[in-house]
Amino acid sequence: MRVIDFHIHIGTQDQFLPWVMEFFKKNNPHYAENFAESITPQEAVAFLKSHGIDRSVVLAEYAPKASAMVTNEFVSQFCEGHEELIPFGCLDFSDRRPYEEQARHAVEKLRMKGFKLLPSYQHFYPNDRALYPFYEYLQSLGMPIMFHTGTSIFHGTRIKYADPLLLDEVADDFPALNIVMEHGGRTFWYDRAAWLVSKYPNMHIGIAGIATKHLPKFFPRLEQYRDRFVFGSDWPGFADIRGLIDRVYALPYGSETKEMILYKNAERLLGLVG
Repeated sequence: MRVIDFHIHIGTQDQFLPWVMEFFKKNNPHYAENFAESITPQEAVAFLKSHGIDRSVVLAEYAPKASAMVTNEFVSQFCEGHEELIPFGCLDFSDRRPYEEQARHAVEKLRMKGFKLLPSYQHFYPNDRALYPFYEYLQSLGMPIMFHTGTSIFHGTRIKYADPLLLDEVADDFPALNIVMEHGGRTFWYDRAAWLVSKYPNMHIGIAGIATKHLPKFFPRLEQYRDRFVFGSDWPGFADIRGLIDRVYALPYGSETKEMILYKNAERLLGLVG
């Protein structure tokens, strides 16, 4: 079965903040020992293939007070010429250019295929009307957007910005904008993320960072909405990607549901179908 990892981070110790690197050293010593100082696209592709990953979404990140500065330019250059690596951009809230202008540059010049924003890391409310021209632009392109939702352990994060319900009006105002709630509102907002999926057909949940075996408990209607859940590892935050895949296989769902989680939903969101 094919697998698309919808959530990986590429960077080095020069781009991740010290407490993030300490987290990686503790939870993923292989990354710390082999890739912390440098990593090439060829090394990344080979490593991911060794864990059963066919294609991966590589995420830019502008969060200098909480986690990392991994620029759109870096991600674009890293992924260039490697179809296995799919670049996703991020907004830089310290940049004075309008958000839509940043996005146009990222898409038209850097060839980004989607975006991820981190409200709790970047300290903004996702329903801020100032973001609406940016959302309108993505909707016009049929391009997906991911949001970090729920908790985080890193210094500098502000969890009040990561409530999934802040995406309620965004989903309603932009019904053709595919939204992925990464981490599903972990750990105390799973029910809110599940409700949003049931209300809006453009809402999805990225399962990165959620205990896989507990998905049936956290999302009792997952099979009913199996077209809305997307696999991701959050590597290098989580080391054993193949183990995560095996845990999806072990879930008490039919093969069609597992295929949708592991690659079919990602294919649709990325426009890779057909």
